[in-house]
Amino acid sequence: MTIANVVPRRRHGALRTISVLAAMELRLLRREPGVLVALIGFPAVTVLVIAGVFGSTPDPDFGGVIPSEHYVVGYLGVVLAAMGLITLPAMIAERRERGVLRRYTSSGVGGGVVVGSHAAIGAIVGTAASAVVLFVGALVYGVPAPEDPVATVAWFLAGLACFTAIGGALGVLMPSARVAAAIGNLLFVPMFLLGGGGPPRDVMTGPMQTISGLLPLTHVVGGLRESWLGSTDDPHFLPWPALVAVVVTALAVRASRRTARAR
Repeated sequence: MTIANVVPRRRHGALRTISVLAAMELRLLRREPGVLVALIGFPAVTVLVIAGVFGSTPDPDFGGVIPSEHYVVGYLGVVLAAMGLITLPAMIAERRERGVLRRYTSSGVGGGVVVGSHAAIGAIVGTAASAVVLFVGALVYGVPAPEDPVATVAWFLAGLACFTAIGGALGVLMPSARVAAAIGNLLFVPMFLLGGGGPPRDVMTGPMQTISGLLPLTHVVGGLRESWLGSTDDPHFLPWPALVAVVVTALAVRASRRTARAR
């Protein structure tokens, strides 16, 4: 199947083109089970281990909530970070190495549409992976219903937008899939440990808490815990991940257009 066969003509509009490209990318992603196993398997196994370490009674070191609930809810944000820092950048960079993005451009698909299709992939994969990890964690440890469902959805969408934007930008800017994977992992590990997936904030040193407070993952995880569990000691300023999403999306679109012109 060629690009010309799957990309609709201009009269169908950009949204139709984005949906077709996203569907095609999802079919390709199904042929790479290792990517999905890494995206879902690592957070699922980690949350099962770490959530059972600290007990099942409310703990002041965890914002006064049950540690297992603290981690299960917070790992929704960790899954989004893994999608945006590891899975999506490597996928986009790999498509560019194989000349797929160049063929999109040759077929008249603009940089904004390509970025939009990547954003759709990130949203679909991130939401599905988060649902699986939440189901696994809740099945083992149990999780109460969200105290503020609307705020919980808002925080999840903010995190999804933020890390999808970061993943798109990294995928466009990195020269190869290997470099994208290496940089993504280099960014993910400290963000994971300091952004709510590792030790509780109260046991961190002062400098580590300062760095943690600057990370968008910290605010996404903190917001999810506050809105879902009603308490957290993590920073949670909603405009911060939203601002990161806007800035990084603009950067990704600009870089995509520049790359298209250079080719």
